[in-house]
Amino acid sequence: MKALIGLIFAFIALVGIFGILPQLGLESPFANFQNPLAGLFEQGKNAAANAALDATGLKSKAKAALEGNRDKIAAATGMSDAEVDAAIAALDIDSWEVTSLPDGATKTGSSSISYGGTDATVTTYDDPSVVTVNAMGQDVTLAVPDSAQDYLPFLGYLG
Repeated sequence: MKALIGLIFAFIALVGIFGILPQLGLESPFANFQNPLAGLFEQGKNAAANAALDATGLKSKAKAALEGNRDKIAAATGMSDAEVDAAIAALDIDSWEVTSLPDGATKTGSSSISYGGTDATVTTYDDPSVVTVNAMGQDVTLAVPDSAQDYLPFLGYLG
């Protein structure tokens, strides 16, 4: 009997918190509650994506593709071969990692790139520490190292 009375009071409390308080213009005490596990899930998802990115060798393939197209990049940008080499080194591709898009990041542009039969769109933001790559229907947000951020405007030359 005490358990039944306890359940009734719990039900009344839930109705009051989630049903009546908002009707009275009062905010629920849980209105700004954020699930502490949500951040852990996002971190775990990013860690798994980074492990997969490293295992596939895509970073080394991207760096090799840039180095293999140095002459084309130099011709398109007007940079010398030495400047292109310095830019590729500054990109520090090995340190790029999958991350979450920061709250409030605003898109500033996008570039379409096609290489090796794969089409991709790279989206830049007002926060230069991230870009999002969309390829094969998947969006992947990457953390951009400080040394690479000055070179983001050159993405348009890769299309």
